[in-house]
Parts: sequence; structure tokens; C-alpha cells
Amino acid sequence: MKLTNPVEDLIQRSIDGELSHEEIEQLDRHLATHQDDAALHRKLKRQSEIISETVPIPTTVHLRSLRGKKQPVSRPALRIAASIALLAVGIGIGLFLPRNPGGAPTDLATFANQASAAHSLYVTEVLHPVEVGASEKGHLQAWLSNRLGAAIIAPQLGETGYSLIGGRLLPSGDRAAALFMYENERGDRLSLMATHGGSQQSQSFRFQEKSGYLVVFWRDGPWQYSLVGDRKHKSMGEIARLIHGQMI
Repeated sequence: MKLTNPVEDLIQRSIDGELSHEEIEQLDRHLATHQDDAALHRKLKRQSEIISETVPIPTTVHLRSLRGKKQPVSRPALRIAASIALLAVGIGIGLFLPRNPGGAPTDLATFANQASAAHSLYVTEVLHPVEVGASEKGHLQAWLSNRLGAAIIAPQLGETGYSLIGGRLLPSGDRAAALFMYENERGDRLSLMATHGGSQQSQSFRFQEKSGYLVVFWRDGPWQYSLVGDRKHKSMGEIARLIHGQMI
């Protein structure tokens, strides 16, 4: 039986416990006759078990509950654990999932998952949501452009009510990625993650829900983008189009 989704996507969602009963049966039948994919599934499952045993990742509900607390939630130990978990998501996927000849993440869905993981880890931070603040926007853009190997700017979202908080450098497979975070007056936050390199093929906006967040992701030539937040589908699409217009 032909798989309804790419096998890499089914394997990763299987590890995350997100497959339907029908998809589980499809994947089991596929793995029974495809040894390379079965080996990949075992590696990713073992990696997930190691991460769970050594670096417990808080649930989305718990992370969001911390937003209302007055005390800073980012003790050094928590930030270190979060960084280790994020590196495992970014580097681990890059090590085990098949790559295209350009070395970029296998597909946009993988990059969207990485962006969702990064947003989940940093969205609740009170004192350190970013590495470089918006007050040093020029330095931030120059630094990230240098590390990505291509010029990048932090889009202006003023008309949507969101302002730039700042940004940080993150791993995405074997490439560097830039993360810009925005916040409105209500304290709602959005994250835009971008990476450069690999395929020159452009792909239009796609949407997915991941870990309680909505992700809009697309490819524009060598650039991949993922916008993550709690906004409704229409609003996120409008913000993504605003960003796209400034990045082309």
C-alpha cells in the first residue's frame, strides 16, 4: 500500500506519538519491508528515549503557566537543559534524517518542527527570550547575516501590533538558523525562524499545528522560513505575507 505521507514525516510523528491508528498500520507495514527506514525509526526512537531520560522537556501547558509568574523562570540550569534539548532536536534530526545534496533540512516540515520546538523553549523566557535585543538591531542583523552566509533583516511588523524583541542563533541540521522574536502589548509572542542554503525551489505557504502552536512555513529560493505563534490561521497567514514581502 502506498504511504499517504512521506515516510520521514510518518517516522518523526511516530516518535512524537502523533500518528492516527491508520497511519500506524501503514508505517508498520512499510517498515516490515524497508530495512533502511526501519533502522532509521529505531535510531530516532532510541534518541528520543535518551533525551526523555536525561533532559525532561516541560509540557506546553506547563510552559505557558510560567508566563504569569512574577519570578524569572530562566534559572541557569533550566536554560542549559532547554539548550541541550533544542540542540538534540536540531542536530539529531540533521544527523538521522536523509538530506538533499545541498545539505539543507530534508523538507519544510522538518524545518517547521524545529521552529516550533525553538518557539516552545524560548517563548516563556522573561529575562532572556533572545541573545541580542532589539536595541542592537543593526548588530543583530549583521551577526546573523555573517553566520548564515547571506544577508538577513528582521522584518517590521508594526502594523500588526507586534514589535521586535530581538533574536538568536540556532542550529538547523548542519546549517545555522536565525530566530527573531516579536511581542505585542498583550504579551503574545511570535517567532520567525529562517535558514539559507540548499534547494533553489520556492514553495508557497503551508500551515500545520505543532505542540499547541500554529506554524506557517514556506521556501523562497535558497531561504526557508517558519513563523510560529498562537494566532488564528487567517491572521498568521497575513503576517507571513507581510514578512514575505519584506524578505524578497
